[in-house]
Amino acid sequence: MTKKLQPKLRFRGFTDDWEQRQFTTAFEFLKTNTYSRADLELSTTGIVNIHYGDILVHYDCCLSVGDNALVSLKDPSLANAYGDNLLADGDAVIADTAEDQAAGRCVELSNIGDRKVLAGLHTIAIRSRIKFGSGYLGFYLNSNAYRKQLLPQMQGTKVVSISKEALKRTSITMPSLSEQVKIGDLLKKLDSLIAAEKRTLNLLKDKKTALLRQIFNQETRFKSYDRPWEQRKLGEIAEVVGGGTPDTNNPSYWNGSINWFTPAEIGSSTYVADSKRKITEKGLQHSSASLLPAYRTILFTSRASIGLVAILTTDACTNQGFQSLVASDQVDVFFLYSLCDRIKRQAVRNAAGSTFLEVSGKQLAKIPVQVPSLAEQRRIGELFQVIDALIAAKSQKIDLLELKKKSLLQQMFV
Repeated sequence: MTKKLQPKLRFRGFTDDWEQRQFTTAFEFLKTNTYSRADLELSTTGIVNIHYGDILVHYDCCLSVGDNALVSLKDPSLANAYGDNLLADGDAVIADTAEDQAAGRCVELSNIGDRKVLAGLHTIAIRSRIKFGSGYLGFYLNSNAYRKQLLPQMQGTKVVSISKEALKRTSITMPSLSEQVKIGDLLKKLDSLIAAEKRTLNLLKDKKTALLRQIFNQETRFKSYDRPWEQRKLGEIAEVVGGGTPDTNNPSYWNGSINWFTPAEIGSSTYVADSKRKITEKGLQHSSASLLPAYRTILFTSRASIGLVAILTTDACTNQGFQSLVASDQVDVFFLYSLCDRIKRQAVRNAAGSTFLEVSGKQLAKIPVQVPSLAEQRRIGELFQVIDALIAAKSQKIDLLELKKKSLLQQMFV
């Protein structure tokens, strides 16, 4: 007997039960490709829109499904040699191998036009036997509702794979064609909105990078500022302070009220205020950690990923993976923060180590920097504060849109 199902969230006016079908009654597998590298085009013209996971990806070169590939033929006249292997709009390509649970991820192709496209290595290409609404498959086959069938059947540990036989054991659910179209249209529009916001974010970041280069090369300056910048050592304008870790076996040193940061907590935001772990006053006194002042300190990671930075907004300390910069009265903290990209490049060049690269506080303090007057520093710092605020706001908007999409994907499929 056919199992009747309904999702938690639906468009108004749709009340019918969803239909469930075995995978093989809904899809056929396309033949295994036997192309040679000489036949392939790694740089193509035009754009293919691919629904991949939770995003819409626009490709104008070699296409991918996770770590796997879709490719175009160099010579369209070769198309006859590949027959049924050529992909068409509405076909889906599933990654059969990946280094994580991205195995089983799927793309649905659209707007291929007259391009001759093949599924590449480590993929399984399928073609529907029945009609689906545009975009529906690309979202459904990557939804938790479907992937929960695949995960128990994946093979391997470091390299994970999924087979055709495993796919054959799964089933799919679908509403009426008109409801599929509505679902696909909604999620495609949301994908397009997210993609547009990400393009704007990238433009803002590119603008910031260009301004940083122009200002710190002194190619661009604020009006009325013409005094030459002075060369100083970093240690002359900021105190370089290392971190430390209290004895982890002494419970009286931990779960206090003093923020204690690790490098894993740095790099995603301009400001940091609250650490995952906290230490006590006793723990601070019995370690090499130092209490760093808020709004004067830039946390600067000194190991492995050197040069991740954040401005501290509460008094806090760090572990030994930092050489933090406490700005002196001669320097604006936001100017110093904007200078950190240049400091990072020199720190990486000076780093050493066999297990992982590390830069010492002494090496960091010796790094030469160009510094303008304090008034000009403040103008520069204010400019980049505004740009960073715009970047943060755009990033937050993207996060909210992606959370909205994740919620819809969990509730709109069954």
